[in-house]
Amino acid sequence: MMRLRVGGSALLLASFVTFALAGCDLKEFTVGTTAPVLRAAADSLPQESDVQLARDSAPASLKTVEGFLVSAPKNEDLLSILAQGYIEYTFGFLEDDYESLPDDAKHAAERDALAARATGLYDRAQAYAIRLLELDDKHFGEMFRKDVASAESEAKKLEKKQAPGLLFTGLALASSINLNRNDLARVVELPKAIAVIKRSHELDPKFYNAGAAMTLGIIYCSQGKAIGGDPDLGKKFFEEAINATGGKYLMPRVMFARFYAVITQDRPLFEKTLKDVIAAPHDIWPAQRLPNELAKKRAQRYLAHVEDYF
Repeated sequence: MMRLRVGGSALLLASFVTFALAGCDLKEFTVGTTAPVLRAAADSLPQESDVQLARDSAPASLKTVEGFLVSAPKNEDLLSILAQGYIEYTFGFLEDDYESLPDDAKHAAERDALAARATGLYDRAQAYAIRLLELDDKHFGEMFRKDVASAESEAKKLEKKQAPGLLFTGLALASSINLNRNDLARVVELPKAIAVIKRSHELDPKFYNAGAAMTLGIIYCSQGKAIGGDPDLGKKFFEEAINATGGKYLMPRVMFARFYAVITQDRPLFEKTLKDVIAAPHDIWPAQRLPNELAKKRAQRYLAHVEDYF
């Protein structure tokens, strides 16, 4: 009799599970169980030592995640992967291509095409970042699109959990502005980018290897004090970003040379910083091998064009 009761209970449980699954979206359920695996896979990309392999594989990986997102449009892991992934792909590879091309009439069309493509992908990343924030604050996108005061006020409502979405929103926007400095409609949006990046920095300054601090350093050192920049403040943000990883994350050091040393016209600092990056061991931080390889590549290019900056 005991066996029959156990068997009956098992049959009843199986029937209940089948009924429950029939009442939900099976695709979304499947994606929900797969998304953490995709998150772990995405987190492994920075460990890649072969830059070309990473470049070739990234687009297919991102499109795969977008395919999953169709079935689960509010999945937090997927939105985070896409916001971060499109920023990294665009900055690490497309902007690198753009900077590598001579800024002359012969290459103008190619540069314009690259800038347009990079801008589109930054806009895509921003859209995903805003959707990520809207999982907790359904009004964020609406308020962000209004004006600086509205965007800043809405960002103040968010907590530490939303620091990634805030950073990726501001970083994508600031990056697209940098590529379109002659587009006034974009340039006037920079205070919004600064506002949400600052809020991310307030909530979690160490997130993304102090990415908010590095980004603010770039912004404040992009122009001199006479036209609204603040190199002294930018230097403090750069130092914070560098110190956050004990200098093992090389990109802040490269950006420090490219922006702070250039805006202050400190050529010895520029050259020493970049040479130190180039000389750093390739395995200085295995977990961040790929971004460090990309940092070394930029350092070599900037150093080769030192006469253009000084």
